[in-house]
Amino acid sequence: MKLQMIQRDRLSLPFILKMRSNTVTKRKYFLITIILTFIVLLYIVRTPSNQLREIFGRSGKNLSPRNDDNHGYITEEGIIIDPTRRLDRVLPVSHVFITSAYYYPTSKSLGPNAIALNMVVDSVNFNVENATYNVVGSNGTHQEFSVATSKVEGVPSCRYTTVMAKTSTVANLKKLEMESNGVKVEVVYSHIPDQIIPVFQIPFKLARYSAPKPVIICISPQFVAEQWQMFLMHVHVANRFGGHLHMYITSMIESYFELMKVYERLGYLTLDYWLRMKFTTVETPYFEPNGNIEWRNQAGAETDCLLQYKEAAEYIAFFDMDDILFPASYPTYLEEFNAEWALQPNATSLLYGRREHEFIKARTMFEFSFVELVDSLRSSPTVKRGKVVVKPETYNHTWIHYSWHEDPTTRHNVSFPHLVHVQRPLQKNGENNITQLWKMEFGPLNETIRLEDVKAIEQDYWGIRNITRVFELAKRLPSEDYYLPIVFQCYYDSFYGFIFDGKRRIGPMQCPNADLCELPQRDEYRCVHSDAEYFSGPPMEPFTFHFSSNSFWSKDIGCFQ
Repeated sequence: MKLQMIQRDRLSLPFILKMRSNTVTKRKYFLITIILTFIVLLYIVRTPSNQLREIFGRSGKNLSPRNDDNHGYITEEGIIIDPTRRLDRVLPVSHVFITSAYYYPTSKSLGPNAIALNMVVDSVNFNVENATYNVVGSNGTHQEFSVATSKVEGVPSCRYTTVMAKTSTVANLKKLEMESNGVKVEVVYSHIPDQIIPVFQIPFKLARYSAPKPVIICISPQFVAEQWQMFLMHVHVANRFGGHLHMYITSMIESYFELMKVYERLGYLTLDYWLRMKFTTVETPYFEPNGNIEWRNQAGAETDCLLQYKEAAEYIAFFDMDDILFPASYPTYLEEFNAEWALQPNATSLLYGRREHEFIKARTMFEFSFVELVDSLRSSPTVKRGKVVVKPETYNHTWIHYSWHEDPTTRHNVSFPHLVHVQRPLQKNGENNITQLWKMEFGPLNETIRLEDVKAIEQDYWGIRNITRVFELAKRLPSEDYYLPIVFQCYYDSFYGFIFDGKRRIGPMQCPNADLCELPQRDEYRCVHSDAEYFSGPPMEPFTFHFSSNSFWSKDIGCFQ
């Protein structure tokens, strides 16, 4: 029995060897397949999008590591079109749009020779909270490399987020560049007769060290703006109480814009550009930024305004056009804010709640009366999440309502007054469908508005209304709403409906944004649009940088496109 077992073992040995040989061969083929697959994937990731289109055809393939029945594709510009809205796909490079950069020879909170970079970053590919960016500063005789650390201000449902990064650099900064792994955003010179001008470096501004008034009110970007009645209300109220409006504009009805220009010349406000982001040269795939940033990068505008006036203003308020503050106890904002701060000396901000209001607006400037407007104001019991007023040395960056990095215990909640939030102005003879879409109860006015202030504001308005230029513009201002109902419906469908009214949301949470709304042009009303020269730096990893320079007002773009 023992011999038979041994013989049986010996007879099976060739068979075992053959099995082992087959197994090794299969493993080799399997490993070769894995290696080849890895090489192909690496080639796809590393290959510029224009070459990929040549390989996969004009319509492209889904370049995401994930694959499904609804394939995305890459446009000629390198934008990933993703019908499935799976915006969590990881890409090898995060594209960065540098919205603005400021240099501070001295700063109470940033230190000497500080640089602050206000940026929009694709935050899905990498964790950009506390991310670092290599900065190169030069002054003609010295060059200094430094590392800027960042803080994120945004919501997780948006692919792109607002980021502020800060560092220190050389004194008397003349040139600013970004660097990564030995690659820099290099300077290219434009040769104009008798001039050599650098046009391809990171543009930066010297921060302001003086302000028109001690209180600056930063107004979020205006987009297809037509509500001139709301503007007249806000600009005259702010002027009455010692505030100066800093207004950001993406697009606006031309006559309305020209009216604002009159107020700017009179010192009531400052107009500023708020650009749509554009990438001029892209060699790696990316998602379109404008439709994937919260509310057209409103947090970036508030941060830009903060960075501009950090060393100049005593207080900075971050309001929307429809957030209007009437001081309750003092004749000026400055005195009111000082008194509130004295109640909590360690405060980092004052938070004013926003009470919903409605009012009836005049059809023309000839009918406009501040007395009648206030008489028509009606209050709701609803008080929504508020907006903050800050001492600029306590804030270096901010979100729409407040900074996500602020300690809530040091945020002083003002119990009264509230911001008069006039989000839903009523037309005298219009359908006012907004009130049917988003129903809300209103009753008698429940905020303090002093009669002497109303009379003074009315007189101030008529002083400007009688200017010849304003009289001519008044004839061209829109008398009925057009864009407001369209934009409001878009906001309601994408955000307000399920947040405030509990409407059932279809599909995943989307980035709150009106960029994907269909907004038809108007032949009878021309628009003014902010525009600029756009630049893209060389391909860099992990961040490739884009920026703009030489901003200007354009009438050639239309109200939206």
